Amino acid sequence: MKTPALGCAVLVAAGLLTGCGPSTPERVLAQPPAPAQTGAPLPLDQVDQPLDLTKFDTDPCSLLTKDQVAAVVADPPNDVSAMRRATPPIFGCSWGTPLGANATASKPAKRPQTLTELAESPARKGDMFEPWTETSIEGLPAIVYRQRGSTDDCSVAVQVTDRQMLTFQIFGKELPRNYWANDRCGGVAKMAEAVIGNLRRN
Repeated sequence: MKTPALGCAVLVAAGLLTGCGPSTPERVLAQPPAPAQTGAPLPLDQVDQPLDLTKFDTDPCSLLTKDQVAAVVADPPNDVSAMRRATPPIFGCSWGTPLGANATASKPAKRPQTLTELAESPARKGDMFEPWTETSIEGLPAIVYRQRGSTDDCSVAVQVTDRQMLTFQIFGKELPRNYWANDRCGGVAKMAEAVIGNLRRN
């Protein structure tokens, strides 16, 4: 049971307060989330255990629990809304706050749809990305990258089947309740880990 802030009647009687407003919601997590457990780089097309994407296709916004939303979007998550994205060329879900973070998990329906295609894309060849990091998440090959010249975004692309990658992003100029405000790529990797882990369990 939550203990309310000092009683309004007591404060008013003591002459310390002339009015009372709602208390600040408490954080859901007792401590900041641990970083994603990334692994060694893998060949971009190596998918030893492909994911079943049925859940992603039918109900992508269910792929983060309340605690996971708090961990990667905003804590407390009381004003986080989820919006399904069902319009080509991108399918998935976006979780966001009115004035803060926007986190998106998406399945590209047009090229680049794989890490190999991303590596060979006109954007990469045209030097539109910062130097990126190749790693692995949940045993799947992954790339962490930023658009060149941008400090307010980070993306993680993960190869989840032989022919499909999923992409994860966090946007927003100010992220006041986001644990990853100073490590956006860490936050995106954490989101990718959570979504892929939940897909594996479904």
